Amino acid sequence: MRELIETRLRELVPIQGTLFEAASYSLLAPAKRLRPLLILAGCQCYDIPLRKALDCACALEMIHTYSLIHDDLPSMDDDDFRRGLPTLHKVFGEAVAILTGDYLLTYAFEVLAQISCLTEEERLQLVQCFARAAGAAGMVGGQILDLQGSEDIELMHIQKTAALFRCALQCVGILNQGQDAQRLEHFGLAFGQLFQLIDDLIDHDHPDGEAKAFEKAMFLQQHCDHLLYNLSVPAQPLFAHLNALKEKLLTLHTV
Repeated sequence: MRELIETRLRELVPIQGTLFEAASYSLLAPAKRLRPLLILAGCQCYDIPLRKALDCACALEMIHTYSLIHDDLPSMDDDDFRRGLPTLHKVFGEAVAILTGDYLLTYAFEVLAQISCLTEEERLQLVQCFARAAGAAGMVGGQILDLQGSEDIELMHIQKTAALFRCALQCVGILNQGQDAQRLEHFGLAFGQLFQLIDDLIDHDHPDGEAKAFEKAMFLQQHCDHLLYNLSVPAQPLFAHLNALKEKLLTLHTV
């Protein structure tokens, strides 16, 4: 699955000129590809042809990469490294980094709009879903909360991190004509929150303390289990990704 994503990303962003070189530098850097993999895993559960989901998955990875490029800027988190490489603005300059992020965000919607094997209604729903996840109700709103030092940590995590995971599972619900749509959306949201809590525990960086963060993470992994067990189809491909998070959580508990 990962190789399918990598190959299609390379096809979608050819290297020709500074903008595309910069986009490829960030987009094709070694990464987990967890968000697009969740889309493909969910589609496997419902026997949805991967050709219907692959460009959708790649578009989500473009939006995720755009968010990382902008998060790393000196005016935001001011990071020097990302995905094991110097951050984009360190290599190409701040102006090119800003424009590259803008390009990946807008190009993602172009990719969605051109998926010819989907109906017009499916494409419209996907565009709306992506826009909500990336905008004020999602990542941008979460970043604002972070910059303002909001004390509502849960809301910040939902918007800044979990929104794209929820979007990934909402995509599955759109592509399967609404089957289990609500449970899939709730699973995506809980999975995204669990992912962020585990990241905080690894970094010893949760503002409410590690004990409270671990307690919340245990609740979320149980909630994710419950949601997947109650889907109308076997969910082994999604369980595989959830189990990987559960193993991380167990490792942290035993350290």
